[in-house]
Amino acid sequence: MPMEDHRLRAFCLIVEMRSFSKAAEVKFMTQSAMSHLIKNLEDELGMRLLIRRGKNVLPTSAGSVFYEHAKRILGAYKAMEEDMYHLVSKIKGTLSIGASATAATYLLPQVFYDFSRSYSEARLHLSVSNTEKVINELHQGKIDLGIIEGNINDGKISFQEIADDEIVLIASDNNPLTKKTAITPQDVISQPFIMPEAGSGTREIIDDFLRTLKIDLQELKIIMTLGDPELLVRMVQSGLGIAFVSKWSIFKTLKEGSIRIVSVSGKKLCRKIYLISLEKEPATLVARTFKKFVHGYRFFIPF
Repeated sequence: MPMEDHRLRAFCLIVEMRSFSKAAEVKFMTQSAMSHLIKNLEDELGMRLLIRRGKNVLPTSAGSVFYEHAKRILGAYKAMEEDMYHLVSKIKGTLSIGASATAATYLLPQVFYDFSRSYSEARLHLSVSNTEKVINELHQGKIDLGIIEGNINDGKISFQEIADDEIVLIASDNNPLTKKTAITPQDVISQPFIMPEAGSGTREIIDDFLRTLKIDLQELKIIMTLGDPELLVRMVQSGLGIAFVSKWSIFKTLKEGSIRIVSVSGKKLCRKIYLISLEKEPATLVARTFKKFVHGYRFFIPF
C-alpha cells in the first residue's frame, strides 16, 4: 500500500460528493476508471460499499464503517509524512487552499510563484469558489487554508488580515452617470445592475453598503449575477449595466478608458482580505509556512 492509498481517497471523495463523476473530476480520472477502482476494492473486501439511490451514490452500512476508518488512515498517513518532513526541516507536501474568485485571480498568482520559488518541494492545490463555500470546505477538511473577503461571523475560524481592498462602482465610459461628480441613491436605483453571486463576500458587503444608503434592495434592477469578476467587468464595458467591483479587477480596464469609477455620495466602501484556518496554528508544516509567508507579503496596490 503506498504512503497515501489512492483507493481510500477515491472512496472518501465519492462518499463526500455522492457522485462517481464528480469525484472522478477531482481525481482527474474517467468515471469508468473510478468505478473500476471501487469495484476492485469491493472485490478485495468481499462486500458492497456503495449503492445508488436516485441520482446519489450512498455508502452501505459496511461502506459507512469503511469510510470512518479510511478517513482516520488518511489522516494518519498525513501526520506521519508531516513528522518525517519536520525531522529534516523540509517544507514538503500538498497544501490545499480555497479562495474567492477575486483573491484567486488577482492576488494569488504572484504569491504562489514566489512561494514555489522558496519552497520548491511544496505542491499547491487551489479551488476557487465563493466565500460561503470556502468556509464550508474548511470545516469539511477539504482544504487546509482559505483566502476570502467579507465579514467572518464564524467563531470557530481563525483569521488574519493579509490585504486591503476597496469596492468601487463602475460604469461604461458612455454611461450618463460618469458625467456626474457624485451620484445619488436614486441614480443607483435607476440603472440596470450586474451583481456578484449570492454567497460571495463581495455581494454581502455590497448589500450592507446599499442598506446604509437607505436603498431598498428590492428596488434594484438586477439583470444578471456572475461569479467571475473579470466577466462582470466585461459586461459593464459592453454597456449592459453598472456594477460594484474590487479595485484589483479593474486596473487594466480603467487604464484603457472603457470604464469609469463613479462616486456614490462621496462614500468609500473598503474591506479586508483574510487568510482563514480552523486553528490559529494550522496542522501541517507547509500550511504554517505558507501562513507566515503570506502574512509578511507585500501585495501590489492597483491605484
